[in-house]
Amino acid sequence: MVRKLFLFVFLLIGVGSFSYGAQQIPMQIIDQTPPLGGHPYAPYRPWFISQESNVFTLATTPEDYTLVLLDEDGEIVYSDTLPSGSTIFVLPSTLSGSYELRLVPLASTYYYRGYINL
Repeated sequence: MVRKLFLFVFLLIGVGSFSYGAQQIPMQIIDQTPPLGGHPYAPYRPWFISQESNVFTLATTPEDYTLVLLDEDGEIVYSDTLPSGSTIFVLPSTLSGSYELRLVPLASTYYYRGYINL
């Protein structure tokens, strides 16, 4: 009985960490740095962003990130800076369509990429 109760509470907490109507956006890591000595880097931990309309929620950012939004032609349509510790960002409501979302740490050679619809 205690085991079932523990499992129920664990699932309840896990489900409550994101909004019910939110869509989960998987973020892929892109690292264009060639591996040293021919050995690939260890895979990074996957990162997910929660999207609800034009409001996005993510795990706290440990450093400053540049947020870049590219249209289907690869043109930058929006750019902003997310300070370290950010958990929410809001895109302008005037944007609509399919976009590539990039989160680029300011002092790094890699970035996170995901695809969104607004």
